[in-house]
Amino acid sequence: MNKYLALIIGLFLLSCEWPFDTAPSDDNLYFTVSVSHEITRIVDSAAVEISWTEVTIEDFSKFIIERKSELDTNWTLRATIPNPAVSFYMDMVNDDITFFYRVGISDINGNTRWNESSITIPITTKLYVPADYENIQHAYSTPITDDGDSIIVSPGEYVGSLGLLGKNVVVKSTHGFTSTSIIADGFSRCVNINKGVLQGFLITGGAPMGASTVGGGVYASGSAVLKNNCISENMAPGQGGGAYITGGASLYNNVFHNNSGALVGGLIIDKGFGEIINNTIVDNLFAGVIIDKASSVLFVNNIIAIHDSFDIYIEGSSDATIMYSRFKESSNQDTAGNISENPIFVPAGFIPCLDYQLSDLSPCVNAGHPDIQYNDIDGTQNDMGAFGGPGNNE
Repeated sequence: MNKYLALIIGLFLLSCEWPFDTAPSDDNLYFTVSVSHEITRIVDSAAVEISWTEVTIEDFSKFIIERKSELDTNWTLRATIPNPAVSFYMDMVNDDITFFYRVGISDINGNTRWNESSITIPITTKLYVPADYENIQHAYSTPITDDGDSIIVSPGEYVGSLGLLGKNVVVKSTHGFTSTSIIADGFSRCVNINKGVLQGFLITGGAPMGASTVGGGVYASGSAVLKNNCISENMAPGQGGGAYITGGASLYNNVFHNNSGALVGGLIIDKGFGEIINNTIVDNLFAGVIIDKASSVLFVNNIIAIHDSFDIYIEGSSDATIMYSRFKESSNQDTAGNISENPIFVPAGFIPCLDYQLSDLSPCVNAGHPDIQYNDIDGTQNDMGAFGGPGNNE
């Protein structure tokens, strides 16, 4: 008889609501949580739906929805819902990672039982400016942009300083510096970069404040790379009106033109150990390039010309390698392939940085480093300057 009584009591309890003090130990037997979305590509933010099985308890108070990402250690509150009839919540996410959600059902005494689920947002590897974001900085700063991603920039003038700090991202224009500009506000530097690649822009209008501030157009450090840019008409109160280069930062196929500084208008390399390859540094105020004694850069296939003072000055104890470049301080007997002849440019007449392409008669044609890794894109020996080498017009 006792056996049948226990069975009847058990069936009765299963048919009733579970109060918290007698609820099963496995929350999944109490209610379940699921997360879903229809996201194919996230830009800025997108919606996910958190739903749970309908459940009621005595003395209901609220549902609690909390979230954390795979990068977080703590849960954050997303919503509280005081209506016991609600069984879903729409949340907005702003990153292409995995999110964890938990839903709690709470009574008036503060007792809460939880269950959770997770969802992975499809990865977005490319963002487009201005289609996805109005400006480059917003596209770079969004959590959606991660190491290895690209920001593709359509033609236009993008006003304001650009900080590319901390992410290994490629920021590349679709049509190059002839139609795409980064323009500073006249009171600050154009670009600060310590990682990733900046490619295909006119960088102009930089004028940072401060009596000895260096790098009017660009301050490049870390592992930053600048490629196929025109760095023009920037000013630094200190040295390096065009750019200040330090650490492992590298330059490929850039033109430095009409920049000004407190002696060196073009480029200053300070404690640098990157690569300076196939650049044209011309017609900057007073002087072109200084390489300090603590630098060990590889300086190859560059043209430095048309400066009232020196083209290049290398401090005496520098470990920099200066090879197969044109500058007026070189001698015709230079065994490292450096030359001093007139580079013979062909003016384009409408965009200043294009005025420094080489005539067929230029001594800089086929005069760069003979190793095949430096060959021009047509397979011939490297032409010195920004319009030669394998990186020309990438």
